[in-house]
Amino acid sequence: MNALGEWLESRAPRERAVLLVGAIAAAVIVLWGLILAPLRDAAADLRTAVESKERLLIDVRRAQTLAPETAPRTGAGTQSLVVLVDTTRRPHGLEFARTRPDGPNGINVTFQNASFDALLEWLIAIEAEHGVVVETASFSSTRERGLVNGQVFLRRS
Repeated sequence: MNALGEWLESRAPRERAVLLVGAIAAAVIVLWGLILAPLRDAAADLRTAVESKERLLIDVRRAQTLAPETAPRTGAGTQSLVVLVDTTRRPHGLEFARTRPDGPNGINVTFQNASFDALLEWLIAIEAEHGVVVETASFSSTRERGLVNGQVFLRRS
């Protein structure tokens, strides 16, 4: 028998019962404080984030259903796509790592650590206001919540 077992056996039955109850209570407190409570809080945060993204997705779908004839297009044909992308990103607080034109009506935009919400709002706005559509897009999450890296290929319709 080890030292702990011998020490426990040397205690009176009432003391052993109190120690057992105390050990169980300590285990429950540690389990709750270090595992269950943080998991519950993280799950609540994720639920909130999912709800927010679902609302944003609904807005994106609504914007997609706008007929191209009804969407206002301010200067869609007058500015180059590079200039249009640069000027429209600023009000949304976006910085792009690189923009690469692809012919007269296409542009490839690469971004790092961009706010996902701001990026989607910008994409909705540039389509609704200027008729620039997303042809392809790829996103990857970053370590920081709400930020993404990725690339979008835009084409003026």
